[in-house]
Amino acid sequence: MIISDPAVLLPEVPQIDTEEARWAVEYLTLMISRVGADSPVGMILRQARRELLSLLEQSGAATAVVGPLRIAA
Repeated sequence: MIISDPAVLLPEVPQIDTEEARWAVEYLTLMISRVGADSPVGMILRQARRELLSLLEQSGAATAVVGPLRIAA
């Protein structure tokens, strides 16, 4: 079998708007302050916030963040 279009072999990388990621970071920060940073829920929320922040750092000044988040329309 010969594939004439190699693009079909590479899956599309989902992208979201950085504004959405920043909003999520802010909202997670508010929820962490509400439940307490050292509570079990706060620890999970802090990890999620760290993951989002790392995606924002990796994207630099780009307009999109690559990650397993909701795909922008």
